[in-house]
Amino acid sequence: MTDALIVLGWTLAYLYGFWLLYVLIMGFYRAYLAKRLTKPALVLATPALVTGYLVDLVANWTIAVLWFHEFPKRPMELVTDRLSRYIGLQDDCWHKAHAMWVCQNLLDYFDPHDKHCVSESQT
Repeated sequence: MTDALIVLGWTLAYLYGFWLLYVLIMGFYRAYLAKRLTKPALVLATPALVTGYLVDLVANWTIAVLWFHEFPKRPMELVTDRLSRYIGLQDDCWHKAHAMWVCQNLLDYFDPHDKHCVSESQT
């Protein structure tokens, strides 16, 4: 029982850190889009960008595999790619419902375009 609680605690802490990195990176992206991301700021942002990318890859190959019961479609696929793919599904399945909830409640607001997960059919 305690081992399961420890794993759950670490998983929740990982997801929370992953989300915080996403919010931080979207802030850098907003500055970039506004052409206000200076070279010193970019240098300071680079470790967070690299860390965010690695955390995303690990999450997609571990937590997302367990949650969605499916391996990524490509080796370097990110969680957003997976969520966007599910949102683009024609059927109203649980994958799509979960992906839409995550995007609408946790990601879209922080994206400079107000729509972080976009299926290929929406582009």
